[in-house]
Amino acid sequence: MNTKWPVTLILALLLSVACWGQAPKAPTKAQIQLIFNNDYGQRLLFFKPFEFPLEVERTHKAMVGSLDKWVKVGLVTKKKSRFLAEKIMYGEPRMVSVGGFEYNFNADNMWVSDQGFFYGRPNLKKVFEVSHPSQYEEDYFCEVYLSWYVVDIPEWLAKINLKDRKNRSLKRAVESEKRPFEKRINFIYQDNRWRLWKEKGKQDLF
Repeated sequence: MNTKWPVTLILALLLSVACWGQAPKAPTKAQIQLIFNNDYGQRLLFFKPFEFPLEVERTHKAMVGSLDKWVKVGLVTKKKSRFLAEKIMYGEPRMVSVGGFEYNFNADNMWVSDQGFFYGRPNLKKVFEVSHPSQYEEDYFCEVYLSWYVVDIPEWLAKINLKDRKNRSLKRAVESEKRPFEKRINFIYQDNRWRLWKEKGKQDLF
């Protein structure tokens, strides 16, 4: 039996094989914007200066002073307490009752959650460079070099001392529109579209 394949069918098969092995085009700036918004744009940024709840002796004035600053802003609550603390008495360590203060998150403040104090959201500033897609095993990857800044900054940041080195990340957030953060982010091509590479966990912006 002599079976002849149509020339058009043979050409179609050869073309499909060639396309199957062809690298995808790098993501456009519009695609990068969409991916950034989906993965980072709705992410809420939180700042946690201390692990709460926290009890401090009255005599630890430096620590009390640092915590009272957050109480004054309305992000932290403070109440009197007594608790056991280790003291050296008669040359030996002993647990004794001491007077102090208990600090905790102010759950009534709209900017506070158990993650800390909300201070904004990431927003894409500029795409500097997009690498050519490169193949690793069965997938294609590319690296995007971009900048971003913080939006929706709440008013409480204007009430704190941003020059304090402990608040450095908050100071950078306030300045980020003029001095944006820069980051290299990896993308992967899967299911016929580019997306954020999460093979080893979600990539952090910092």
